[in-house]
Amino acid sequence: MDDLFLLEAFLLFIAPGPTNALLMAGAVKREKAISLLVAQACGYGIAAACWFSLRPLLPPGAILVLKLVAAAWLVVLGLRLIGSDRIEASEDGDSLSVLATTALNPKAFIYCLAIVPVDARPYELGFYWIVLLVTTAATGSMWLLLGRRLNGGKELADRVAGAALIVFALLLLRPVMAIAAL
Repeated sequence: MDDLFLLEAFLLFIAPGPTNALLMAGAVKREKAISLLVAQACGYGIAAACWFSLRPLLPPGAILVLKLVAAAWLVVLGLRLIGSDRIEASEDGDSLSVLATTALNPKAFIYCLAIVPVDARPYELGFYWIVLLVTTAATGSMWLLLGRRLNGGKELADRVAGAALIVFALLLLRPVMAIAAL
């Protein structure tokens, strides 16, 4: 496993997005935290199972292109957050909304196709699936805590998260930069 793998996964899932916005909104509304985290885990679990199943069907060059697209998208999102374009949470922060939003969240796609090593064997994908669930439980818990604690510092939180997205995009491009240097 790459030394930066856990950092990359953490930065990806701690960054704001629709799932984290719903978790924070649910915490503000005092929804049941455990049900929201279970819904998040189920959503990411479903999405990862789908993406891991599709990996063998993709040509080798497709994952490199997907990494470039993912990095570009993360930079765009990061710049939007730094520029204070708020990612709004739905008024409905219930578990079903969290489940559906998470299952469709592009972070699972980025994790499964851009962070998990291309040469991972099928039996290793189970390990990466567990890492995904543990990482998202930890980062989701942080967003729930933030929702309970944060009153007026949302803009600063967005700027810090935007910078983290840009750092993550650069980390994601590390293998691409190595290939370009050859």
